[in-house]
Parts: sequence; C-alpha cells; structure tokens
Amino acid sequence: MDKLQAMKVFCRVYEAESFRLASESLDISRPMVTRYINAIEEELGTKLLQRNTRNISITHAGRKYYQHCVSILDAIEEAEGEIGELTKKPKGLLKVSVPMDFGLSHLVPLLSRFSQLYPQIELDIDFSDKRVDMTESGVDLAIRGGDLGGDQFIARPLCYSKGFVCASPEYVAEHGGLNQIEELEKHSCLLYRNALVPNRWSVTDEDGILRSITISGAFSANNGSALTRFALAGMGVIYQPDFLVSKYIESGELVNLLPRCKGYELCFYAVYPQRKLMSRKTRLLLDFLQERLANIQF
Repeated sequence: MDKLQAMKVFCRVYEAESFRLASESLDISRPMVTRYINAIEEELGTKLLQRNTRNISITHAGRKYYQHCVSILDAIEEAEGEIGELTKKPKGLLKVSVPMDFGLSHLVPLLSRFSQLYPQIELDIDFSDKRVDMTESGVDLAIRGGDLGGDQFIARPLCYSKGFVCASPEYVAEHGGLNQIEELEKHSCLLYRNALVPNRWSVTDEDGILRSITISGAFSANNGSALTRFALAGMGVIYQPDFLVSKYIESGELVNLLPRCKGYELCFYAVYPQRKLMSRKTRLLLDFLQERLANIQF
C-alpha cells in the first residue's frame, strides 16, 4: 500500500464526508478509495470511519489519525514546496472565488495584472456573492465581505468599504429627501437580496446612536450593480457600498440622502482553509492583493 496516498485519500474522505466526492476530487475510482480506507483500518486494527448506505461518521480514532495525517502531509508539501521554489517559477492552477460586483469593478484589473506577472499560474475565477464550501469546491482563495461566520478558515483583511443611502435627484424631487432614517418607511426602497436581513437597514446618526428600520419596496435583486441602475433610473432608494455609488454621488447622478449619518462599514477578506498549507502561488496572490488594496480609495 502506498502509505502517503492512503493518507491523502483518508483526509479527503474525512473532509468531504463522502467516498464519492473524495474519488471525484482525487480522480480515482470509488472502489479504489474504499480499498485504501480498508487497508489503513486493517493495518491499524481499528475502525476510522463508520459507514452505511446513507452517510459516514468519524470515529474517535479517525479524528486522531486525521490530525496526524494532516501534520505529515503538510510537512511533506512544505518541504517539497521550499525546494521546488528554489529552482522553479510559480505555476499551476489557482482557483479563486470573488464577489460579483467588487470582483468585476476592482479585482478583475488586479487579477489581470497578477496574471501578467506570473503567466504560468492558471487562474480559474468564480464570480459569486454566495459563500462557497472551500473544501468541497477546491477553491484556494476566496474574497468575501462582511460577516464571514464559522472558524473553519483563516481570513486576512484586504480593504474596507462604506455604505451610502442614496437616490437619484429625480426621485428626490418627486418623493422628497430624508432628515433621518425613520423616514424611509414612506419611501420605495431597492432591496439587496443577498444581505443577511434584506429588509433591515441601519445607520449610525451624528450622535453616535445606531438606528435601524424595516424597509420595503417593489424591487429586489441579488446584484448591487443592478440595484444601482434602478436607482439611477429613479426607481427608489438604495443602500449600497461606495465602490458602486461614489462616482455617481460625485457626478450628481445620485444624492447621498443621509450625509450626517455613517453607513455600514464592510471589510473585504481573503479567505483560505484553516488546515491547508498555503501554496506558493496562493501566497503570491494573497500578498499581491493585500499590497494593492491596502490604501484603495473608492
């Protein structure tokens, strides 16, 4: 039995909690996955996984064995990586997940520049505002904003963005402006469906008091750029980040309705799996993004 390959197979089954997903991600047959697991259990003389026709569960011995396997495999990967980096240029596939609007507006130019610097690194970019299972999807690095939740990954801050409540001058002329957030009750608001609570908006007033209100409106969407276009067309009030609306506020195409209030602050993070040793190509991209986004002005 190839002990190292068996460890890799066991770790993949452990992480995915699925023989099928393990076989697909490792590009080996499902019977081969089963043979590796059986061989390990026979050699150790104990069950690492309890499985039935529906699911699998990890035994106490399995959890302990997994921790040792991860340490061994990471140490081997680190040793091979350090030696390889002495003589080789960074190359290979790098899977990246980025949010739709921020990705299109600010990350695409940076990723293009990164690709020019490291042409042998193949970038596979997924644009989505939804959270991804980094273990199952094989994503090396994800860029996400807001409350990440969970502790199964490591997050590094990249930059900050602020939200603005705004509408077009035409909408304000017809429906009036705002003196305080509570007045939004009588306005048609454009809801961002991917928010944790789409119909609840909060701002901090000039006295430092956090004020919240339940809003409503005829339009909702899962894309901030689309909502911004609706607002530009005079369809209602939006609460969107500065990287989408600042240029329109500066040009006068949108009006900041609560200039004395402070909107939400959104931090964008680079996220990667907690247990996975970071490859050189992933580290290069992380360092590149941290440097380029550290002092960005939206």
